[in-house]
Amino acid sequence: MNKIFIFITVAVFITGCSLKDVSKPIARYDVYSATKAKSKTRSDKVLRVARFRTPANLFSKKIWYQREDMKTNSYLYSTWSLDFSTMIEQQVANTLYASKLFKSVLSDYSKAKVDLVLEGEIVKAVQRVGTNGAEVVFEVRLYLINYKTSKLIGSKDFLYTKKCESVDAQGAIKAYGKIMKIFNKEVILWLEKLVIKG
Repeated sequence: MNKIFIFITVAVFITGCSLKDVSKPIARYDVYSATKAKSKTRSDKVLRVARFRTPANLFSKKIWYQREDMKTNSYLYSTWSLDFSTMIEQQVANTLYASKLFKSVLSDYSKAKVDLVLEGEIVKAVQRVGTNGAEVVFEVRLYLINYKTSKLIGSKDFLYTKKCESVDAQGAIKAYGKIMKIFNKEVILWLEKLVIKG
């Protein structure tokens, strides 16, 4: 009889914990921070932002962190609103459109004729957690290509590390936001130089 009572008590406790976890709402976040800075250069070229190549885990909405033992996991109750790769693509496209550097900026789904294609490769995007706190590491490679000739006009590696205010998902999100503001401006400056040369 005692064994049955203990079994029922444990079962109720486990069920209660499970229901409590399931009922906790999942918070969804954006990493958008497209700069409104206008470019000093104007080009009559039409640019298309192609789909970014990325590790499989970044084709998800999960916010990833990595412990000191190199094990990677994601936060349970915090996610991105879209898959991370798509958010970065959209942010770059929106930033370049707002900058007025190009005559027009199109998405990869557009069938319109273009002069240039911006390809991207997300190398790393993770929050590293350790005994001394946390930091976000974000690395992207961009390639500007002449659409008609398929010639590579220029490429650049963008690598950023930013300390997190807290060792949690909120800390990671704020750090990503700060990185994106710098990233957006540096992308515009890099493309301005290529447009002037070309």
